[in-house]
Amino acid sequence: MGSRIVGPFDSTDNLPQIIIPRLPVTNFMPAGGEDFEAHAYVALPAIGAQAVVVSVLIPEGRMAMVKRIANAFVGSGFTEGQGGVVWQILLDGTNALVPVVAPFFDNIVASLGSVSNPSTIDGIRVKEGNLLQLIVKNVSIVVSGQLVGGRLGGYFYDIALDPPDATF
Repeated sequence: MGSRIVGPFDSTDNLPQIIIPRLPVTNFMPAGGEDFEAHAYVALPAIGAQAVVVSVLIPEGRMAMVKRIANAFVGSGFTEGQGGVVWQILLDGTNALVPVVAPFFDNIVASLGSVSNPSTIDGIRVKEGNLLQLIVKNVSIVVSGQLVGGRLGGYFYDIALDPPDATF
């Protein structure tokens, strides 16, 4: 007597079905996801001021996963790590009084990749309707034509795919 395959079958050809579970949206862009890459350069603001380098508005009904970041300083007067210029990633820049800063991305004092070659990160989840921003604060650099660049990249995905136990 021959062997028999037991399991779910496709009704059209009686071959076993292969069921592949959905990969986690925190690690992989799902089907129907949309890639985004936002980059810009702005003039270094005056000492004590800040400027928005890059902004991305998260569409309604979508979530965002930031997977690539970069911040760069072009010009003289900046030394990595000394804090003369500080960057932050805001998860909701619409609330000017109490902006929500991405965990571990407050007071960035060094370049994290370049605009043309951003750093890859595990991911920052951003809620629908929020304004994702990379901002720069000039703490002590005398302005003389310098530029500050930045890049935020990742993907949007349907809010229904967000894990129910997701935290921000």
